[in-house]
Amino acid sequence: MLHGGIVGSFRAAIAGVLRTIAAQRNMKIHVLSGLMVLIVGMALPLGLEVRVALVFAIAIVWFAEILNTALEAFVDLHIRTYHRLAMMAKDAAAAGVLVLACATVVVLCEILYTQWHLVTDNLPSVQRAVLFGVPCVLLEAVGLFALRRGALAVVRLLASLALLAPIVVATRDPLFAGLAVLVVLVAAYARWSFPRVARGGGQRADAA
Repeated sequence: MLHGGIVGSFRAAIAGVLRTIAAQRNMKIHVLSGLMVLIVGMALPLGLEVRVALVFAIAIVWFAEILNTALEAFVDLHIRTYHRLAMMAKDAAAAGVLVLACATVVVLCEILYTQWHLVTDNLPSVQRAVLFGVPCVLLEAVGLFALRRGALAVVRLLASLALLAPIVVATRDPLFAGLAVLVVLVAAYARWSFPRVARGGGQRADAA
């Protein structure tokens, strides 16, 4: 009973992440932003404290967007007509996500500014990250916003992994490499598992 309850809880939590990625436009943007940060992290020999800060920054923004999605779904479920307080609740939740996202950008800019010597000292790695990372992120955007299932979606996923491979192989940071691959796989699985996205205010994803 306990084992089944724990497994069920994990399955529900994972489904919540996948549904949010599949249905919410802003979450897709956060996924792409997180992938870009991880690619930058793979290109530079960052210190432990910087890597931890970047991982937490990505996680906090994702967490906030998931909570925002939950609040929006709750409000949509109980408020069928326009209400000023319901709109205020949605706006406040979205504002919280925006504040965290802006703070993450500030943190990344501060890291690059204070440790710019790492960029100049590792130009080959940076050039490799730009050469393969930018097309990879663009392909991920196509996968998240356009493709759902089918042969093209599979080809798109394989192409993204192929573009990510040279950066992963050359990096000295296995944590960021593993997270980047995980983000690509999770994003593809989310779109594959929940291909039909409801249009409208809630933007809910229907199970396949």
